[in-house]
Amino acid sequence: MKTEKIRLISEAIPHIEHSRSDITGSDFAAIIPITSGLIGGRETNIVSAKALHKVLGVGNDFSTWMKLRIGEYGFTLDIDYIVFDSSDFRNQSTNIDQSASGWVTKRGGDRRSKDYSLSVGMAKELAMVERTEQGRAVRRYFIQCEEALQLSAPAIAAKYRRQLKARIGAANMFTPMCAALETARAEQGKQTLPRHYSNESNMIARIVLAGLTAKQWAQVNGVSGESRDSMSTEQLEHLTYLESTNVTLIDMGMPYEQRKPELVRLSQRWLAKRLGVSHD
Repeated sequence: MKTEKIRLISEAIPHIEHSRSDITGSDFAAIIPITSGLIGGRETNIVSAKALHKVLGVGNDFSTWMKLRIGEYGFTLDIDYIVFDSSDFRNQSTNIDQSASGWVTKRGGDRRSKDYSLSVGMAKELAMVERTEQGRAVRRYFIQCEEALQLSAPAIAAKYRRQLKARIGAANMFTPMCAALETARAEQGKQTLPRHYSNESNMIARIVLAGLTAKQWAQVNGVSGESRDSMSTEQLEHLTYLESTNVTLIDMGMPYEQRKPELVRLSQRWLAKRLGVSHD
């Protein structure tokens, strides 16, 4: 069973002059905190390493993961990152003293909750090398949102947050759906072959994409690479809902022939609710 490849398609954003104070005020903390701060005395955009670790879906504990990545890729203290008390992340530029030998808080050096301020460049690289679907999606998120953050455009920022959430949601549900199918077939004494996973994906894609499989939809729309990367937020949210529902139906022991019409019915109900239309 192969996990699908993720690569969000970036959208061009016009460059406008901006100030660091605009960046600080933008509301990206809903997904990954990005704010204005200091690294090595330089004002720059910074990211909480703990928040990044959580969103990337990393298997290792935070401390182990951070030390391994710093060692493996040669990130440098006071150039790529600093270390600080995680409770001070939002006020990092005012509450943290930096030094080449380590980190000290102005509250007296209490090291109760260690976190790292990462440059956005380092955060991008960490997302790039993290071999999880979430990691690849987050990397594209940084690329898409960096200028939007600098412009402090709430509407654009909200759009990208929703797109990232939808893309990660679709990625998160694919593996559980395949696992549920494999378990159900094993309980029946049946082997699960690659075509069985494809059948599930194609069934759901046809409901979302007006009768087309993901491959067919990509060809019709001139999309190269992973088709989900080019789907709209609404399509991804629809896909996630159906994958999640399909897991439940599989766990209930419902066969493919019964699940297909049930998913179509539930899909129509879901769409009607989205449009605010009553649906029996």
